[in-house]
Amino acid sequence: MSFCTRCGRPLAEGETCSCSTAFTNPPQNNYPQQPQYNGCGGQPYPQGYPQAPYGQPPYPQYVQPPYAQQKKSDGWVIALVIGIVLLLALIAAAILVPAMLGYTHKSRLSSIRSQANVLRKAAETSMIEIDEEGSNVKGIYIISSDEKDNVAVPFDIDDFNTRLDRYFEGAEKYKYFIVVNNGYVEYAALSESWTKKTEMIGTWPVGTDDKPREYSKDGSSVFSDKKTNLDNLYWEAYDQIFG
Repeated sequence: MSFCTRCGRPLAEGETCSCSTAFTNPPQNNYPQQPQYNGCGGQPYPQGYPQAPYGQPPYPQYVQPPYAQQKKSDGWVIALVIGIVLLLALIAAAILVPAMLGYTHKSRLSSIRSQANVLRKAAETSMIEIDEEGSNVKGIYIISSDEKDNVAVPFDIDDFNTRLDRYFEGAEKYKYFIVVNNGYVEYAALSESWTKKTEMIGTWPVGTDDKPREYSKDGSSVFSDKKTNLDNLYWEAYDQIFG
């Protein structure tokens, strides 16, 4: 006995199973063909599936965008510039400050020397007036801003001081003394202090650099130590005249 190779039914000799006929001509379904959708519930694509976003290969190579480079700090440059500026400022100060101090010192010295000359001229003018009025101006003597240090003055000292104040505006400011010989001022010295060695001294005739000139009876140029004071100059003059 034979069997159907499809359904396994036993067949009589020479019999053909009806299932073979059914599989040979399968029935056609009458269902309508479903349209192709674009995957999003929309209408079908006009030409099948969409194209790739970059078109046909070869596709462009992907390049990673460069990251923004971190800006380097300029702090060290600023610090270097500031250091150079400070160094130049220190060098300039080292040069200019001593020069300015020297200029200030010379300016003060020149001013006080000028005042000594003004004192000398004012004293001579006062003695000319006294002489013209008949007072005696002969002899050698010392006139001082400190009354107790006036020595051998032959005329009224109060009258002289009144006239001197009129011609010398610094009479109240400065300490001074003058050496007079027959109405002519041979020497004048003044300062703002009798005893301070730090105070500048102006003399006529003038000294050299910052060393004041001492009085010399014979007219020689003698320069005192720069650390001297007005009181020392007075007693040196006194000793030469009356010593």
